[in-house]
Amino acid sequence: MTLDSLFRCPYGTAMEAVVRSSKTLPAVPARLWTTVLPFALTYAVAMLLVFRVPIASGFDLAFGERGDALIEMTILEHWRNVWTGVSPWNSGFYFHPYRGTLGYNDGYFLYGLSYSAWRMVADPFHADTLNILTFKTIGFAVAYHLVTRTLGWGRGSALLVALLWSIASNIHLQAVHAQLQSVALLPVAMILAIDTVRAELRGERAGARGRAVALAALMAAWLMTSYYMAWFTIFSACLFACCWMILSGNLAPAALIGLVRRHAGTLAWGGGAFAVLILPFLAVYLPKLRETGGEGYYEMLGYLVTPGIDMINVGPGNYLWGWIFRPLFALVHMVLPEDPLLPGRVLGGEHQAGFPPILCVLLLIAAWRIVVRRRIGIDRTAPVEWRAFALAMIVAWALTLQFWVASPWNLVFWLVPGAKGLRTVSRYQLWLTLPFLLVVAAAWREQAARLAGRRPWWLAGIVTLLVAENLSAETPAQLSRTAQRTALSAIPAPPRDCAVFYVVATRVNEPLYINAELHALYPHNVDAMFLAEQWRVPTFNGFSTFNPPDWHFSDPLAADYDARALTYIRAHGLRHVCRLDMRAARPWSRVAG
Repeated sequence: MTLDSLFRCPYGTAMEAVVRSSKTLPAVPARLWTTVLPFALTYAVAMLLVFRVPIASGFDLAFGERGDALIEMTILEHWRNVWTGVSPWNSGFYFHPYRGTLGYNDGYFLYGLSYSAWRMVADPFHADTLNILTFKTIGFAVAYHLVTRTLGWGRGSALLVALLWSIASNIHLQAVHAQLQSVALLPVAMILAIDTVRAELRGERAGARGRAVALAALMAAWLMTSYYMAWFTIFSACLFACCWMILSGNLAPAALIGLVRRHAGTLAWGGGAFAVLILPFLAVYLPKLRETGGEGYYEMLGYLVTPGIDMINVGPGNYLWGWIFRPLFALVHMVLPEDPLLPGRVLGGEHQAGFPPILCVLLLIAAWRIVVRRRIGIDRTAPVEWRAFALAMIVAWALTLQFWVASPWNLVFWLVPGAKGLRTVSRYQLWLTLPFLLVVAAAWREQAARLAGRRPWWLAGIVTLLVAENLSAETPAQLSRTAQRTALSAIPAPPRDCAVFYVVATRVNEPLYINAELHALYPHNVDAMFLAEQWRVPTFNGFSTFNPPDWHFSDPLAADYDARALTYIRAHGLRHVCRLDMRAARPWSRVAG
C-alpha cells in the first residue's frame, strides 16, 4: 500500500466520489479526475505559495534585492546578447577590457535560454520572475515523475513530495540568489542516473549509454549555470557510490575491478561525453580560479552549519517555528548592541537554510530505521541501495557541521577538486531537501497509507503541519520593478562616440544599501554593468563574486575615485571614455586619457 491512500482522506474521499459520479458523464475521462486534476490543483497551490508576494504586489516585486538580483539579470542579459550575436559567449560588456569575465560568477547558461525566450514578451524584471516560475515548474513536474514512475510509489507520495519540495522553507528563503533555484534540475539528474543503471542491468547497452551521455550533458550545462548545485550533485553521487560499495561488498579491489569491467562501455560513454562537454566550463573558469585563488578558507568557515541551530534554522519569520529564533536574534543583539547587523550575519541570511523541525524528526527516525535497523516501510528489509542513499545523505549533512574552527568539511575543502570554489557551504542543505524528502517518504509512506484508512483526519493534520512549517512572513521578493525601472529609465544613454564608460553616480540621493561598506561597492557598479548590457556599450565597472586583479572602483564619491579610473584607463590603453554622474546638470562627460 502506498501514499496513494492520501486520496482516502476527506479530500481524497470527495475526489473518489466525484470519480464515481463522473461515470454518468462519459465525455469526461476518469483519469482527468484521479490524475490530472489532483496534479493541477497541487501544482497551483505550490506556485501560489511560492509566488504569493509577487502576486500580491501586482507582480511588482521580484525575487532578489538591489544588488545580487541586478547582477543576475546582467548575466542573463549577457546571454540574450550572445544569442543575438553582439557578445562573445564567455565575456560580457562589464569589466572591460578583460576577457572571460563570465568566470567571475555563476554562468547562468540554462537560465539564459529560458530568460531569453521570456524576454521576447516581457521586460527584464518580469522575464526574471517568469524564469524562476519555469524552473519551479520543471522541479515540481519532474519530482512528481520521479516518485510516480521511476520509484513507483504512487500519486499521493508524488504530490506530497513535489509540494513540500517546491515550497521548502530553505529553498524559498534563499531565492534572493536566483541561481540556487536551479536545484530544480536535481530530479532530472536522478531520473537519468536511475534509468541508466536500470537499462545497463537489463542489458540494454544502447539505451544505457544514451542516458549516460544525456546525464553528462545535463551536468556540464548545470555547472555553467549554477556551480554550487551542480557540484553538490556530483559530490553527493560520489558519496552514494562509496556508501553503496561499502554496504554491498564491492569495495574490495577484485570486486571493484570486476564491476568496472562489466560496465566499462557505459562508463566510458558517460565519462567521455562529460570530459568533452565540460571543456567550455573549464575554459572559462580555470583561468579565473588561477587568477583569484578561489574562495578563502576562513571566509568559508563563516558559512558552515552550526549544530542544532542552523540545522533547523527556518528564520524568525516562520509562522510555526519563528518563536524559537526571535529570542536568539535578540540575545545576539544584546551581546553586541553596537553592531546591529550582527544577528543577521550569525543567524540570518545564508544561515536560514535549515529544515523545519517536524520534517527533521521524521527524517532522523527514517534514516535510523533504514540505515541501522535495515527496515523500510512497515516491516520490509531495506534494499542496499536505499541504505546507501540514506547513509550518504546523512553523511553529507554531517560534513557541513562546524565545531568552532573544526569541521569535517575542512577535509573536503582541501582534498576534493572544486571545493575551493564554494564559500557558502550551508547551501548544501538546499540540495539535500529533495533527498531527505525521499528518505522520509520511503520510510513512512506505508504507515501514512494505514493512517489514511483508519484516521484520515490525523493524516490530513500531519500534512497540513508539514506544509505550514515551511511558510514564513519573510520573503525573498524584495526588488521593486517599478522603483528600478523608474530609476534606470531616467539615465540617458551614452553619447554615440563613447566607446567605454564608467560610473560615479547613477541615482541621486539613493538610500543606503545595507551598510556603508556594501553601499560603496554595489549600487554604482551593479547599475553600470546592467546598463552596459542594455546599451551594449562596455564599462570597466562591475561587481561579482570575484573581480579583476586591478579592479579598484569602490567608493565612487571618494576624492581619488577619478584618479583611480584614469590610472586604469591609461594602463589598458582605453580611448573615447565617458564618465556618468547623474548628480551633474549634464550627466555625461568625456575623459581625456
